[in-house]
Amino acid sequence: MIVELRVRDLVTIADVTLQLGPGLNVLTGETGAGKSMLVDAMALLLGARAESGLVRPGASRAVVEGAFELQDAAQRRRLEAAGLDAEEDRLVIRREVNTDGRSRAWVNGSPTTIGVLARLGSLLVDLHGQHETQSLLHVEAQRDILDAFAGAEKERVALTEAV
Repeated sequence: MIVELRVRDLVTIADVTLQLGPGLNVLTGETGAGKSMLVDAMALLLGARAESGLVRPGASRAVVEGAFELQDAAQRRRLEAAGLDAEEDRLVIRREVNTDGRSRAWVNGSPTTIGVLARLGSLLVDLHGQHETQSLLHVEAQRDILDAFAGAEKERVALTEAV
């Protein structure tokens, strides 16, 4: 679950920090309020392609940071399978985009690739816009939701280890 999003020098945003709560978070507002910029910032954290036009005019780079709290054992296992230390209950992702369009990314302070961010994105956030597919259509997501609802995470771990 994402608990904080910080955006600096991204298109029209100078510096904003958004605190997010558990469950569904919805961004609403009038046209031009910056909702799309926040969604673009989140997409950058989740491995979207970076372009030089994303950097605010006059700035040398755009920076997007997100803090995530890990929710369950299944999420930790999937992060560990991706080669990331999942012992902490918090994961911090940072992405910088330079004026030349190049970008760099970090997870918990360690450099990482955009490919890893894309894999992380599917584990951490379910980001929806109009006409986008939903994670509920993925078998693995359905299984995770069902196991969490049933409180069967320990049993799932035991079965996985047995197999």
